[in-house]
Amino acid sequence: MVRVKMFATLQDISGTGEVDLKVDTVLSALEKLVTTFEKLKPEIFEDYRQRQLKDKIKVMVNGTNIDYLAGLDTKLIEGDRMAVFPVLAGG
Repeated sequence: MVRVKMFATLQDISGTGEVDLKVDTVLSALEKLVTTFEKLKPEIFEDYRQRQLKDKIKVMVNGTNIDYLAGLDTKLIEGDRMAVFPVLAGG
């Protein structure tokens, strides 16, 4: 199981801050999230069919941005922690 934490508006929309998922890649985790919480789909994906994330969405695995790993193809193993959050701006 992989623990997936959601923050800010993603947490508000899903009604939960975290879920445990049986998945093997970041992409499969995100797909399971948006099928479980359908309203998350337009918040996370720019184009779901193309599996393109919105620019404002950041995903971390064990504290490392997936941009520095294998992106959506990043492998997940039992006990990994994944965080999904929108980039927030403010002053």
